[in-house]
Amino acid sequence: MNPAVQQLLTLAAVLLGAAASFTATTLVERSKWRRQYSTRWDDKRLSAYAEYATALKSCAQLSYRIAATRGCPAGALPVDLEEGLAALADAENERATKWETVLLLGSPAAVDAGRRWHETVWKLSWVARGKTMSHDDFIGLYHAIGAKRDEISVHARADPDVRSGRLPLPDRDWLPPADRELRG
Repeated sequence: MNPAVQQLLTLAAVLLGAAASFTATTLVERSKWRRQYSTRWDDKRLSAYAEYATALKSCAQLSYRIAATRGCPAGALPVDLEEGLAALADAENERATKWETVLLLGSPAAVDAGRRWHETVWKLSWVARGKTMSHDDFIGLYHAIGAKRDEISVHARADPDVRSGRLPLPDRDWLPPADRELRG
């Protein structure tokens, strides 16, 4: 074989190998970057959901305690009314701040479920602020808050594709023991 042709074939093979190597490396790096990008946003979404849930849970717990102070069957430790209402106002500000992150990063289903959970906790805060409610209505609200919390958990877990399965349904009544005894 002619030495010039042999050198051209060698050069072509080197160029083809370099192009294949470049293409493969580019595809692998692009895939790696996308995985890291996706993981970073999944982490931020999970953090946003967790922080919002914690803030809303604080609002609910304070509302239960204030409701207990007002004589409702909340099964919670009563709290000084003035201090409790001030703490509730602070907790609601914190919840509102955390909600903005959920609105920015959350899936539509999780945002919708978060709104429904917030609405039920908001009704509880009305009781904390002095709205009267029957025992049965209060118990129904208690059940609704637990169900709505579970609903957002399902959507928040599905958003970053948490694959550990669905959370088990509670095997007990949502009511605190003191309220179960009152209801009979």
